[in-house]
Amino acid sequence: MIDVLVVDDERHVRNLLIKMISSAFECSPIEAESVEEALQICERKRFDIITTDIKFGEEDELTGIDFIKRLRLRGIFTPVLIISAYATPESISEVCRYAPVDYLAKPFTQDELKRKIKGLLDLRKDSFEKYLREAEGFIHSNFPGDLDKAEQIVRNMFSIMPSSPIPHYLMAEILEKRGNKELAQRHREAGMALDVNKKGYRRGEEFEID
Repeated sequence: MIDVLVVDDERHVRNLLIKMISSAFECSPIEAESVEEALQICERKRFDIITTDIKFGEEDELTGIDFIKRLRLRGIFTPVLIISAYATPESISEVCRYAPVDYLAKPFTQDELKRKIKGLLDLRKDSFEKYLREAEGFIHSNFPGDLDKAEQIVRNMFSIMPSSPIPHYLMAEILEKRGNKELAQRHREAGMALDVNKKGYRRGEEFEID
């Protein structure tokens, strides 16, 4: 099951998206009717996918592009699917700087929506695996500053997959190398709480990402 946030100022559009997504992925999307509401929700909860329109009502000063920019500035790198009839080549080009993002034009079919979401989920998994290998390398490096680089990468991993135990295990290793055994143990316990197989994590071992 995936966690999805649907952002659109039109109720009938939100209802349609929720119906399509819940049917395709057997999940229960959360909805927001404005950028401000969506930002507040994202401060409290992390999602696997966010869908958003670009153009909102006249009373809303923020656009979907503003929403994506603010997410990234807050360290939230959740994949975003823009679903809009108002996108221009310029706006799409601009928002692509805040990847991972994709675009789906209205009107659309359920199959088109499903393919776009699946593509972003696959990209998210690839990004997580890439970050994992990079973090492992920096953690076990003896070069000055590499531990700081590892910590930044792990923080990105938390944002991409907040329900994965792997970032907690990696952060525990980083903290242990810094001598903070108490906080390292807290992260290890948090990782075990999320680890359904209770196997822990060792460098180079195979793992699964939901």
